[in-house]
Amino acid sequence: MQNLKNPNTYYMLDHIDVLNYNIHISEDKEKILDDLSNYGKNIINRFNKEREDSYLTNIPSSANNFGMSKVLAVRSEIIHIKHILTEIFVRRSIDIEKYLNPLKLSLFDYMEFMTNRMRFVHKFSRLYTIHNPDDIVKSERKRFFPTIELLNGLDVAIVLDFDGVTTDKSFGKLYEKCINTANVHICSANPTITEDWFDKRGLTKPFKIHSMKGKVKKIRRLIELQKKYDYLFFVDNETKYLEFAWLFGLQTYHWDGRNIKYFSMNTK
Repeated sequence: MQNLKNPNTYYMLDHIDVLNYNIHISEDKEKILDDLSNYGKNIINRFNKEREDSYLTNIPSSANNFGMSKVLAVRSEIIHIKHILTEIFVRRSIDIEKYLNPLKLSLFDYMEFMTNRMRFVHKFSRLYTIHNPDDIVKSERKRFFPTIELLNGLDVAIVLDFDGVTTDKSFGKLYEKCINTANVHICSANPTITEDWFDKRGLTKPFKIHSMKGKVKKIRRLIELQKKYDYLFFVDNETKYLEFAWLFGLQTYHWDGRNIKYFSMNTK
């Protein structure tokens, strides 16, 4: 037998010798058969345990020749969507109607959106490649910039709220880092934002400014942006917006005035 993690041969001669000895001294053939059966089960259980421990680990970079990086990226995002739908429809920890009603969306509209999201995910580029595929499996969404960098090769964008995030002086350096990492959209319920605000402060202009009046319009724009990118990372200081965004599959992060922290409504 072979140990898949540590390819050493397991020798069974000692155990077989004991069984042979028992055959000569014992008249209980059923006991002998039981011993053989139990031994076989132990070998199978050990083999299965090794397979379980080595599942999706130590994946060679050569596996990328067969699209492994894309497969793992798709797997990761489908798991993310599964968590959302589990909270809504299995654990029922979220009253989805409370979020759909202000947007004038039906449950059917929501399921259509999430179904299309899953279809979109499976169309990730086959050219997406990470040298070490294990990194995708081990990645944690809790780390904002490392997660985005890991997805280099896919169509990724960052959405920042304006008041409370972009305007926060503590966020200044992080804003420029966002600009250097991916296309940055400003999405806000503040209808007065212009490029002049960035020019006056010597900040790099964002890729696009979505300045509108009202909470509902802001959320609707976030949902529309989600349709255009493989991954959309959204940072806001108000959890009420993050809740809507999370339910529609965005990668959501809370700015607490000091750090960008992963936001989720997942209860487990």
